[in-house]
Amino acid sequence: MLQSQKNLRGIAAMMIAMLFFVGNDALMKLARGSLETGQALFVRGLFALAMLTVAISMMRGWRLLPLAFHRLALLRAATESMVAALYISALSAMALADITAVLMLTPLILTALSVFLLQEKVGWRRWSAVIVGFIGILLVIRPGGQVAPFWAVAMAFGSAVLVAVRDVMTRRMPVAVPSLMLTLTTTLGTMAGGIAMLAAGQSWQPLTTPVLLILAGAALLVLIGNFAIIEAFRDADISAVSPFRYSVILWAGILGFSVFGEIPTALSLVGLALVIASGLYTVHRERVRRREEAGGDTAP
Repeated sequence: MLQSQKNLRGIAAMMIAMLFFVGNDALMKLARGSLETGQALFVRGLFALAMLTVAISMMRGWRLLPLAFHRLALLRAATESMVAALYISALSAMALADITAVLMLTPLILTALSVFLLQEKVGWRRWSAVIVGFIGILLVIRPGGQVAPFWAVAMAFGSAVLVAVRDVMTRRMPVAVPSLMLTLTTTLGTMAGGIAMLAAGQSWQPLTTPVLLILAGAALLVLIGNFAIIEAFRDADISAVSPFRYSVILWAGILGFSVFGEIPTALSLVGLALVIASGLYTVHRERVRRREEAGGDTAP
């Protein structure tokens, strides 16, 4: 398969991942109305483990279970736990728009890491697409200028860096480690983060049937999202796929309008148009690249 075809497949997987992550976030926000973060993560993880057990059994994949504990897979899971801990800690002291803006630095960090760690060739077109998308994100979320403590900003930035490192690990993961097993390790890592928060003093609340149903739905969505984002980076160029993390804003806007009746402002629509335009341009460049690869040339 041509590299440009792998990139287009990775782009599609990234957009699917962002769609399901938005759904998970909406359900987790509902669950957080009655549960602390640690309990919500732990119970969601139990549902996710049950679903993974069924999936692995149906695929007769138990013989591959040792691959879930590959050294790099465990390191990736540990990184996932640190991302959750840093993000949640920073969120307690930062406005949501501000921390979202910091986290949207991830595609820029990923593009830089892909140059230095993976020796990908990133031309000015890809850099421009990432930067335009980031500008669009700022127009959509419009950080409010609230002064946040330095430690909170540092934690949010650290979370963005670790997300980028995690995705580089995914790109370097041996082909022998199936995405389903990597999803299992990710689930265990996130559960470990929830257990750590409970051990640190967060309280355990009674679980009602509606909350359990919400967490079961969130488990299904986050499983699909994690599997898709792993697939997005397995064979694709990080610099081509990472800008499509911005599609989370598109899905969130559609969900907010269709479910909650939220109408975006004119400035938000301009920002959303920039995000979409940067994404469409990246897809266009990958199609051009595919034609050039078929002709024996390459283009970054």
